[in-house]
Amino acid sequence: MTSYRPYTPNDYQFLREMLFEAVFWSRTDANRPALEEGLSYDYTKHILERFGTQKGDLAVIAEYNGQRAGAVFIRHWHKDNKIRGYIADDIPILVIGVVSSCRRRSIASGLLKAIKTTAIDNGISKISLCVTKNNIAYPLYVKSNFKIVEDLGDSYNMLWKA
Repeated sequence: MTSYRPYTPNDYQFLREMLFEAVFWSRTDANRPALEEGLSYDYTKHILERFGTQKGDLAVIAEYNGQRAGAVFIRHWHKDNKIRGYIADDIPILVIGVVSSCRRRSIASGLLKAIKTTAIDNGISKISLCVTKNNIAYPLYVKSNFKIVEDLGDSYNMLWKA
């Protein structure tokens, strides 16, 4: 059975692990970096810095049979300090990851529903994300009412509006 709950500071390491899953999901063991190495790259190391201290830092944790199984978070970025998925300063960017052994159990779908509800409850009516075109989650984002707003060649910037 899957349940969803708000993030607490005790979940920070797990949130890091799910960021790693989100970024490196498609890499095979042969070309997949170790967790700490992958999260030290220039494009990953700042993503969770001081998470929970900025207005709009929101996250939801999924638990499957009592164990953490996935996480989703949103965070605002600025045009001079942005990550993939950036559309505007007032639109937070979504990152989602699911433990590999828990995939294909609708956990990501539940996480998306939960973070949208959490966002609305916190006065946030738009969320963006960036997805590579070959990502198996792309159809899920479409089904979850994310719309393509920019074709970036190998990926799309997508936007959800409440």
